Amino acid sequence: MKEYAVDIYKNILAATDFSPAADKAVRRASALAGLTGAKLTVLHVLEHFPEDIPNYSIAPENADPKHFYLDEAKTKLEQTINELEGNGIATDVLASTHSAGREISNYASENDMDLIVLGQQGARGILSLAGSTASSVLHSATVDVLTVRI
Repeated sequence: MKEYAVDIYKNILAATDFSPAADKAVRRASALAGLTGAKLTVLHVLEHFPEDIPNYSIAPENADPKHFYLDEAKTKLEQTINELEGNGIATDVLASTHSAGREISNYASENDMDLIVLGQQGARGILSLAGSTASSVLHSATVDVLTVRI
């Protein structure tokens, strides 16, 4: 029987938008990191000032909106990783004028990630969601991508 060398993932990137699909993907990435001994980084990309997105609260009048939303995202990331078992989970929040898909792919390349884990919503599959973050990552990533169905 022929044996094959298998590279085990060492740096896993789980991207989240704090949706139920993303939460499931982060939990799956955490379990995979635990099994392989990989370092897990959880990333949230803040694409713009999200006043019109219901997942975010409205910045108070006296607050700098950019800092307010960055702080809010960091707090949500901390809550996310506090729910996970295990240690050694890094978090990062990026504020960007680019799309989340592009930033996730760039972050993975620039930080030596070897696996990106994303949540997938919908019964028709990720590729039917033209323009979605996950579809963008699938097309632009230079590393393996795991999509987790909700």
